[in-house]
Amino acid sequence: MKIAFVIQNYNYNGGGQVTASLAKYLQSFGHDVSIIVIRCDKGDIESRPKNFSNVIDLYAPSLLSSVNKLSKIFRNSEYGIFICVGDYSNLTAGLAKLYSKSSSILIGSEHFGKSVLIGDYKKPLLRLSLPLYKLAYSQLNGLVFVSDSLRTEFLKKNSWHPSRCITIYNPVRSFRKKTKKNLDFNTTGITYLGMGVLEPRKRFDLLLESFARVARTKDILLIAGTGSQKQKLEMQAEKLGIKTQVKFLGYVDDVDKLMQASDILVLTSNSEALPMVLLEGLSAGLQIVSTNSFSGPAEVLDNGRYGYLAEVDNIDSIVSSVKRIKNKPIPIEAIEEGASRFYVNQIANKYLEFISNIMMSEGNINEAI
Repeated sequence: MKIAFVIQNYNYNGGGQVTASLAKYLQSFGHDVSIIVIRCDKGDIESRPKNFSNVIDLYAPSLLSSVNKLSKIFRNSEYGIFICVGDYSNLTAGLAKLYSKSSSILIGSEHFGKSVLIGDYKKPLLRLSLPLYKLAYSQLNGLVFVSDSLRTEFLKKNSWHPSRCITIYNPVRSFRKKTKKNLDFNTTGITYLGMGVLEPRKRFDLLLESFARVARTKDILLIAGTGSQKQKLEMQAEKLGIKTQVKFLGYVDDVDKLMQASDILVLTSNSEALPMVLLEGLSAGLQIVSTNSFSGPAEVLDNGRYGYLAEVDNIDSIVSSVKRIKNKPIPIEAIEEGASRFYVNQIANKYLEFISNIMMSEGNINEAI
């Protein structure tokens, strides 16, 4: 089967990692797989996942050019199915399918908890774009959600048929037990880790503040990622008196190596659909503290079974959770059990099963399979 993934930008962020893992696994089973990249922003190519490189770049910076270029692909397509990654890809591919009058099978996916289709946005442009999104989504034949909570919220606000809306978690590689020996957190220095884009919704300011309140002399905090908040965060670290203990690493290519060198992963975001960093943390055997943001962390950590959950925007709760995990770490056997739910072979097989069900039925997202 010829399969094309459609993604806005193919880079080191979560969507790119998910797409690369799925594409590589499906290709290993004999499927002809390509990744169609809509925009390809500056720096995108340099930071792409290295494990899959069969890529078609459209270089389409605007919605109009995106729809136009995708329409040409739909008209001349030999692909059996298109799988869109994220709401912008759903939007452009849906409009392109409509414009090209194509009968191509199109499966969308929701990876972000701030979609126009469930948000109450103050910005007029986002409110006005809602009818366009609804029109585009009417062209989908199925829709994948990365968490049950996200699926439930969407179905409350949209009249899609539940049989065409399925939850499939993001994939990770198999469990990689830490080569670094488990530390006695009461006697040795701890390496804390924060990862993600340095943007406001990730709340790295709370990570710095919580580290300042729990850190001892030998503890260090590694922060991997790039973004607009870097300078502000560096200044905050200096004001908190932890400048020498915090290392801003920028973009990190070898995430596994970084996690193997760390002890406790802390995620302080305000919103996360299904955070890849938590999945990678579990698969690397890390102790994890995460804010219980909408919609994925509680599902990843099974409401506290595989890691500790803190309240969103609550520094006292984050600090308390970090102290608890230092005093009572999660057993490594439990962490491995938690990671096993996201292995790429299981996730890819769920995609193939859903694709098969969609291909055997006619109709769009509003009709029962």
